[in-house]
Amino acid sequence: MFLATPTAHAQKHFHRSPHLDETANITGFKAGPVAQFTQGKGYIGGGISVYYERNLIAGWLEIEPAIAVFWVEDEIVVPIEVLLKKPFHANHVINPYAGFGPELALIFAPHGNRARFGLKFVGGSYFWFREGPWGVDLEIAYVLLFDDHTVHEFALETGFAFRF
Repeated sequence: MFLATPTAHAQKHFHRSPHLDETANITGFKAGPVAQFTQGKGYIGGGISVYYERNLIAGWLEIEPAIAVFWVEDEIVVPIEVLLKKPFHANHVINPYAGFGPELALIFAPHGNRARFGLKFVGGSYFWFREGPWGVDLEIAYVLLFDDHTVHEFALETGFAFRF
């Protein structure tokens, strides 16, 4: 029994982020191109998003609400999402992650406004500048939206992140 129980030191540092005290919260913005595919047609656009990330289970699970604004063709799209993210703390500089969650996309277009529901899948990494609170967030995203037809979106976003 004694051998199967980790020491207090091992429990404290198991799967611990190098910056756990500093990364309980992360906020930032990202921008980049968006490609949308539906009914055999493709469209290119771009946009910007802001987000806030918070630890749910330290070193294991994070939650990230975000809102974005982007344009594709003659539409302005405002996605609102909540992602669950799994961090992978490689070292003090590179912190990759993977995540997924629901998305509500509000679409404003000349031919009428509507809402689409879907799922978003992301993979990316934070790249921190030295030991400070500033870094860069680089992310690839895939969104599957459901409407009268299925819509596939791909985005490559990058921007600044601030941890506290």
